[in-house]
Amino acid sequence: MENYQAWVQDDIAPFSNLKYKSIKYPTINEKELIIETKAATLNFADLLLSSGMYQSNPKTPFVPGFEVAGTVKECSADSKFAVGDRVVAATTVFRSGRHGSFGEYCVASENLAYKLPEEISYEVGAAILMAYLTSDFALHRRAQLKKDEIVLVNAAAGGVGISAVQLAKIEGARVIAAVGSDEKKKFIQQFEPDLVINYQKENLKDVVEEKFGKRSVNVFYDQVGGEPYEEGIRLLSSEGRALIVGFASGNIPSQLLSYLLVKNISIMGVFMISFENDDKEYLETRMKIIFDRYLNKTIKPVYETINFDEIIKYLELIGSRKTIGRIVEKLDQLNLREDTLITVSYTHLTLPT
Repeated sequence: MENYQAWVQDDIAPFSNLKYKSIKYPTINEKELIIETKAATLNFADLLLSSGMYQSNPKTPFVPGFEVAGTVKECSADSKFAVGDRVVAATTVFRSGRHGSFGEYCVASENLAYKLPEEISYEVGAAILMAYLTSDFALHRRAQLKKDEIVLVNAAAGGVGISAVQLAKIEGARVIAAVGSDEKKKFIQQFEPDLVINYQKENLKDVVEEKFGKRSVNVFYDQVGGEPYEEGIRLLSSEGRALIVGFASGNIPSQLLSYLLVKNISIMGVFMISFENDDKEYLETRMKIIFDRYLNKTIKPVYETINFDEIIKYLELIGSRKTIGRIVEKLDQLNLREDTLITVSYTHLTLPT
């Protein structure tokens, strides 16, 4: 095979264009897989990648898409995988690879690929992968969350936030879910957080202190950055832990180190992708636990399935924070005409200059 069809990014710019077109079929390096895409998850990081704001950026042209569920098309002779295996995986765009999951095929790291049980659909597998593995890594490995500790989750109605709420409750923690609308406040109640706050209408500090007292939060799970991060830090108890999962606001905060010093607060980075080489066995073990939890119905991924030609529309909705849960595109039959052009508008995004 010489070429395959995908949404291709030819240039990196704030107002980028994705074209549905042919791109050269990839070759794989050691410990890599070529996966035939069955489902792919949309992420805020795809917007950062397209605009050149992600921490590592591939050379153009490239195909976005960080997560995939599909079947192994090619693997090395000594691989633990076999052609035809059902898998979920992180694509190599995490480390500047050019073949993400918004196409018929993609390239993934073997160390960040996991066999998908037959009982779990490709769509569910894609919805689970990075959301639950990230939150599990954050709460279990980094924060070492304990029973009855108080956890504040920012952006709790997003795909990653929902996973954090569910996993924290499983560990017996008391959960504060912070969301940005009344619709999301009503939605997140089904997962039984101990307190839900619409930070657009309510004062986060006042509501938390009224319920739990001053500086009562033990673990702060933040994927937003900016002002919400600053507010959350001020609620942490002595020896509290702040988990830095991402910066969806586009505002990467500068930290007042003197405050951390006198309050005995720990700031913890959460980037489980680095365990691709540091401790891949740990991630594999935790992924199996997560799949078991889904099969035992102790976790419930929330996702919306969309068509392949709706990717751009939903990337914009993610950027404007109008989605709940995860967005999974299902790649069945590709009916788009080659060289179809769809412009990605970033008018709703606040990206650093």
